[in-house]
Amino acid sequence: MAGLVLGGFSVSVWAAEAAESETAFWWNLLIAAIVLLFSLASAALPLAALKQWRRHWRIGAALPLLGLGLWIVLIIAGRNLDPLSHRLWPLEIFAWAMINMIYMVALMTAKRVFEKADQAQQGSEEPDPSI
Repeated sequence: MAGLVLGGFSVSVWAAEAAESETAFWWNLLIAAIVLLFSLASAALPLAALKQWRRHWRIGAALPLLGLGLWIVLIIAGRNLDPLSHRLWPLEIFAWAMINMIYMVALMTAKRVFEKADQAQQGSEEPDPSI
């Protein structure tokens, strides 16, 4: 009798663990998709800026992409040397995406402020046409 009870208990525990494992798989997949979407959206900002900006602003827009490239090389090299390193690499890429968002907003704000100041300075240097 005890064997039947313990056997039934172990089957129900196994079934619960299997259901939990399947649920964890779907949650992990959802989180990975969110991380991928945010990372791609974040990478779109410097790419668009590279296309539209000129001179030194273009270099500022390229810096996050250069950083991402170096980070990916570091992750790949680390994983090849030690398979247990960078186990949370999607989180590392997501962290880059969030830092990139802050950096690009600051860069866009600085660009706008400097361009307005340049326009105001150019406007005050022009001769008055009414004279």
